Amino acid sequence: MTGIQRAFASTDTPNDDFQSLFATHPSPMWVYDPDTLCFLIVNNAAVDLYGYSREDYAGMTVLDIRPAHERQRMIAAVHARSDMERAERWTHLKADGTMLEVLTYGRGVRFNGRDAILAIVQDRTEVNAAHREISDTRSLLDSIVDNLPVGVFVKDMEADGLYILFNEACGDIVGRQSLDVVGHSDRIFFDKEQTAAFREQDARAFAAPAAISFEETMQRTDGQQRILRTVKRALPSPDGSAPRYLLGISQDVTEERSVEARLAYMAMHDVLTGLPNRAAFAEHIKRASACATADKPVALLYLDVDHFKHINDSKGHAAGDALLCQVAGRLTDLADEGDLVARLGGDEFALVVGFREPGCIERFAERLLASLSSPFDLDGVNEHVTCSIGIALAPDHAEDDDVLMRHADLALYAAKESGRSTYRFYEPSMRLEAERRHMLTAELREALQKNQFELYYQPIVQLENDRLGGFEALIRWNHPERGLIPPMEFIPVAEETGLIVAIGEWVLREACRTAADWPLNLKIAVNLSVSQFRHNGLLASVVSALDESGLRPERLEIEITESVFLADVGQSLPLLKSLKELGIRIAIDDFGTGYSSFSYLRAFAFDKIKLDRSFIAGIDTDPGNLAIVRAVVGIGSGFNATTLAEGIETETQLLRLRQEGFHEVQGYLLGKPMPLAEAERLIARGGVVASTAA
Repeated sequence: MTGIQRAFASTDTPNDDFQSLFATHPSPMWVYDPDTLCFLIVNNAAVDLYGYSREDYAGMTVLDIRPAHERQRMIAAVHARSDMERAERWTHLKADGTMLEVLTYGRGVRFNGRDAILAIVQDRTEVNAAHREISDTRSLLDSIVDNLPVGVFVKDMEADGLYILFNEACGDIVGRQSLDVVGHSDRIFFDKEQTAAFREQDARAFAAPAAISFEETMQRTDGQQRILRTVKRALPSPDGSAPRYLLGISQDVTEERSVEARLAYMAMHDVLTGLPNRAAFAEHIKRASACATADKPVALLYLDVDHFKHINDSKGHAAGDALLCQVAGRLTDLADEGDLVARLGGDEFALVVGFREPGCIERFAERLLASLSSPFDLDGVNEHVTCSIGIALAPDHAEDDDVLMRHADLALYAAKESGRSTYRFYEPSMRLEAERRHMLTAELREALQKNQFELYYQPIVQLENDRLGGFEALIRWNHPERGLIPPMEFIPVAEETGLIVAIGEWVLREACRTAADWPLNLKIAVNLSVSQFRHNGLLASVVSALDESGLRPERLEIEITESVFLADVGQSLPLLKSLKELGIRIAIDDFGTGYSSFSYLRAFAFDKIKLDRSFIAGIDTDPGNLAIVRAVVGIGSGFNATTLAEGIETETQLLRLRQEGFHEVQGYLLGKPMPLAEAERLIARGGVVASTAA
């Protein structure tokens, strides 16, 4: 018995000393009646812990400090005196409703002449909370390790490398249940070679001052190859002794490496054809040109499919893609092992070919041309295409890869300029021509800014009365150093660079402004290029030029070539119809020299058909040319269009055209392109053009 128990048991009423000991004891205590369960006395610690006042306790039973679910258990314990033999765990209620986790010790005592029970309480709330926190932390750590997306394992290196920790991710990596691995070593699950590799890694980890990391290819127990990224390190011992345990962290990066390999492949290969792309080509040509010698030269071939855009426009992009894939296949079939075939983009391909024998590159280029000349099967339809090839040799033409590529590009440009469907080797004159075009481009920009352009006007004569019907506006360039430059020398460059759009807009505005002051019966004809028709602002530019000048729309004739219909019929046709709805007259220029089909004549009602000068030159000697002249007259009559023949240089030609029924003519016989002042003098004379042809 404790001293307090003995004090209660020795007398019916405890003496003062023990009464004081009871009241001041740090453990909460009380005495209660086992029959009524009422509190008989409560010490200070119980009052402080539970928060009830002594007056509260006087009206309470021991059931009142227990939650409802434990009251029946309390009654049973009192009746059975089960809490008299050992400490019991209980949940008690404080005055504010807070739950307490306690241990209680019960002892029988005599109090005021009757049997009573002394209860001694130990508050275990904080202790239990600490234990739960430790347990929860351990459970959390176990759960974290088990559920980590990377493999975590620990080996006991003093016990032959037995696994003492092997989480589920590790099991997934090696193809085993983690519980089957713990307590076993590597040799149970892996072959000798793999086990030896693991042991060598472990030894390096124990010898290294810090963690080691590496990637390895591991064969799972089911035979699959997996790529692992692993970190291993020896765990320091708490007492500073030699390490015993090895910690390892492994991540399966097989899919990641597969994706990286796929991305790397895609970064260096063309998606459509599967050929190496421009990036791969740049790396290859850099190496190849650096290694090229006189004994082992290298040829770079740039290849373009001629008029590829026509395939896309007429048959659709799917057919264009199919054509590119077939071209890629034929080029690959012709290339030897070690050669490179790459697609640089669009319809442009590159080949890097090694050679030794003189003339073999010429033969190879001819084989390329011959191979691509065979028809391609595009959705069951045979399609014929040609290609242009530019060739530069290393080290003959250049030793630097950048220069070599520029030279091959210049040779390709020359092949296109030569009529396409051919190949050209680089020549120094090509570089000079490229420099000339570059300088000319800069000068053209300056000419546009400094207003160096001038319009000349060529008379258009009406054969019914030999009078002036109007003029065709033709641009000239007054170069400050080279004088008057004809359009054939700078218009092609303007077309290539896109400057033709700005230059053409200037021509349109200037021609409309000038013609607005002429007699109302005179028209002005202005040529528009394919590039202008591709520009979205053309219609707005024409409307603006008419509004600013005040020229009536029916006095403006816009001349286009048949190539406009090859560029983009879907865009050109609506634009032509919009122009005609304004009242503008539309003429087809250079008729008979371009488009192989006259179907566009049915699609759009032209106001004028201009027969190209090439059919006029031999009209008096060539029956074929005469037949074409008569055919054009018939076409014009059938479509209710004015017919105009250009390039008239002789009286015989003029007479024959008059006899065949042409409406209008142009040519040096009737008037060369002239400055504005001379054109205005012609207008002032009444527009009468002298002619001896009757």
